[in-house]
Amino acid sequence: MNRKIEIILSPHTGYCFGVKRAMRLINQGLADQPDTKIYTLGDIIHNPQAVERLRESGVEPVGSLDEIEKGSILVIRAHGVQPELIEEARARGIHLLDTTCPFVQRSQNYVRKLTGESYRVIIIGDGEHPEVKSIAGHAGDGAIIIDNPDDAGNVPPLEKAGVVIQTTFSKERAHKIIAVLEERVEHLRVYDTICQATVLRREATLDLSRDVDLMLVVGGKKSSNTKRLYQMCLEAGIRAHFVETADEIDPAWFHECDKIGLTTGTSTPEWVIDRVLERMEEISRGGEQTAP
Repeated sequence: MNRKIEIILSPHTGYCFGVKRAMRLINQGLADQPDTKIYTLGDIIHNPQAVERLRESGVEPVGSLDEIEKGSILVIRAHGVQPELIEEARARGIHLLDTTCPFVQRSQNYVRKLTGESYRVIIIGDGEHPEVKSIAGHAGDGAIIIDNPDDAGNVPPLEKAGVVIQTTFSKERAHKIIAVLEERVEHLRVYDTICQATVLRREATLDLSRDVDLMLVVGGKKSSNTKRLYQMCLEAGIRAHFVETADEIDPAWFHECDKIGLTTGTSTPEWVIDRVLERMEEISRGGEQTAP
């Protein structure tokens, strides 16, 4: 490649507020209690590179409380967890470091309020996502979880129900689901709990995509908000590639491209972004002709 490629970075990249807060709290915990083992149940965020760096610092992901020693610290991840898990951890003598995103906590609080007022709780979101599972745990066994208008149409007629929405869910899709629910529920109370930072990131991605030849979407392959950014580009007819690291970038993608847009998910570390920019600079200079 013998011409300069312009790389344009979206104004909203890198960690979101909730992830920055979680990382700050974990690093503070490592500094304050260097001799205490620190664990997370599953990955703290949906980014393998960040999880591995934390592991190297002494934060160990495990699959269950059985793997955590009494007196150790369990990090409650940014997505939150079910209340019963917190109670069990405390009963086992495990200390807690709660990094639940404040916006997820807000959804949890709404669910407890709705349950206390005898509203049926409806959560709009991916039922397999850890955030949705954590929110549902605050509604006992009665939460209805739906992620598309067709499923909303199968909700039984209800006298009163309250809605919260997964923080990273599509606003447009949520509005369609709510429109269906309004026909099924006599008194419907809706709390719009979609994270505004996520909305701004998506709007910025689409705005940028209109001015470039191709979009690079960078983030963890399991990150729902990163996948959504990529899907939005494709749905808008924009050429796009979704990569987790710089090593996945193929120079062949950029033939006849003058401008490349770059956006990231909310759990993508700055050092991953920096390496992607370095690799793009190498490709632009003609330093590599094929993928590594």
